[in-house]
Amino acid sequence: MKKVLIAGASGGIGKHLSTYLSEKKYSIVTLSRNPNKVKLVIPFAEKHLSWEDNLFNELDTIDSIINLSGASIGKTWTKTYKNEILFSRILTTRRIVEYLNNYTQKPIKLINASAIGYYPSSEETEFDERSEPGNSFLSKVCIEWEEEVKKLNPPHSFVICRFGVVLRKGDLLLKRLLLPFRFGFGIVIGTGHQWFSWIHIDDLVRALEKAISDENFTGIYNFVSPSPTRYYELTNSIGKILNKPFKLSIPDYLIKILFGEQSSFILASQKVIPRRLIQENFTFIYDTIEKAMKNLIHSTNRA
Repeated sequence: MKKVLIAGASGGIGKHLSTYLSEKKYSIVTLSRNPNKVKLVIPFAEKHLSWEDNLFNELDTIDSIINLSGASIGKTWTKTYKNEILFSRILTTRRIVEYLNNYTQKPIKLINASAIGYYPSSEETEFDERSEPGNSFLSKVCIEWEEEVKKLNPPHSFVICRFGVVLRKGDLLLKRLLLPFRFGFGIVIGTGHQWFSWIHIDDLVRALEKAISDENFTGIYNFVSPSPTRYYELTNSIGKILNKPFKLSIPDYLIKILFGEQSSFILASQKVIPRRLIQENFTFIYDTIEKAMKNLIHSTNRA
């Protein structure tokens, strides 16, 4: 039985991943600031570690580490909170890499989250893992975050996972997308021509499990659907499923007034392709936005 340590296991992705891996007969160890809280969320884990514990003592039994740690980017971007977004990612990754670089008894794979915020915003350009980074705040966060991972030394290996927008039942984003339809209409932000690169949570955790189990799975990967969509197409898909086709548009300038610098994230347009996952014949269950939204909307309505 493989044993996986998950940092950030109590978050939305971490909870789903822990459950999935446990069903696949992996042994789970969690790492967090508040192990007692995580015990309530993931009671089936073998052990719950704190960042205050000596991780070095655990590495003999660990096969892989998945690091999902990081403050949410959905809160207001004050100067203080922007520092938290950055350092909650940098410092946790740095600490894990330092532990591993001082442990050479056996190879351990580090699977570290990043994001497609690495890429610039464009309505025309298609991005894959070979593309150059942007210069936005989130791009700079991703660059520094990934640089910490790249400091990992042999015999260990790493996978950097650039997550697209993760679609999952109960998530705040999905609730915000569906809320206007309760009043009979959908919302299109800005022009609606922005590219929306996404991945269904079920495909995300399957890709993460492949990263654990496949020794050839190393380096940088875009964890996104092979079918990015324009924002207006996303709204159209939801309206069609709910039989509520009417839409309202919120102009760019109003988003910029309301959200300031954070509007660069809200209005970003990134057409990102999972080139390496496609090359390795990874099969997506939800390869179109229609399939993904039908599953999520119907499961939400049943809940």
